[in-house]
Amino acid sequence: MPDWLVSKEVFDIHECESCGFKFTDNAPNEGDIGPYYNSEEYVEHSDTNKGLVYGIYHKAREIMLGYKLRKIQKLGVGKKLLDIGSGSGYFLNHMHQNGYATTGVEISDKARNLCKDKFAIETHVPSDFLNNKLDTDFDLITLWHVFEHVYTFDAYFDLFAASLKADGRLILALPNCNSADAKMYGEHWAAYDTPRHLWHFTPQSIEQFAANRGFELEQKYRLPLDPFFNAMVSAGYKSSFTFLPITVLKGLWAYLVSLANIDASSSLIYVFKKQ
Repeated sequence: MPDWLVSKEVFDIHECESCGFKFTDNAPNEGDIGPYYNSEEYVEHSDTNKGLVYGIYHKAREIMLGYKLRKIQKLGVGKKLLDIGSGSGYFLNHMHQNGYATTGVEISDKARNLCKDKFAIETHVPSDFLNNKLDTDFDLITLWHVFEHVYTFDAYFDLFAASLKADGRLILALPNCNSADAKMYGEHWAAYDTPRHLWHFTPQSIEQFAANRGFELEQKYRLPLDPFFNAMVSAGYKSSFTFLPITVLKGLWAYLVSLANIDASSSLIYVFKKQ
């Protein structure tokens, strides 16, 4: 799969024959991945709103912040929240404004500075979490399109277990490489995002992955706007021009498919509890 965003290098996605888990085989090592994030179009680190697509993204994010809040409130757990991969801080700020005690973790210096400047929220570097420098009694740990980026996934799951209260919840939002839009766009599908995305989950593979590490799937929800955003970005990666109305219709088709089968959703929110 090509890196359409930055380098245009080609990366291989391999699939485990026994479990179906897909991964980017020849991704750069952790010390060399930084330059692959250096793009104004990597919106969570740049906060760019240039162009139609990213202008729409900002409006969609406002809608989705309310959607995420409602789903979390329905869980009926406490309000101490750790958000890993907090980007420029919109989710942290929204939850804080709604009564949650929030802690953020973010690898990008630029994004942490944006969070501080825009919302006056200080966030931590990942080593603070990985070296057990944060609290260990959170009600909620959230990763919104972040877990597919982390290199040491077992270390993270160990810390999820250690950092959550007994009745706490782990929430992962992940793209679904078995979705209707992934099949439609193939190597141009925006959510492959190699080499930044190291792991490529399906609903079945993430449920098994988490179960093997002591977490049980409690609920899953579709992210309803993702097929539209992925369609717009994916169309931009193709050499042939696509009129925006056609792109929107393709996103709508992918969304309608997900209504019939949630496991065909472009992206899903997974809610896990400790076994």
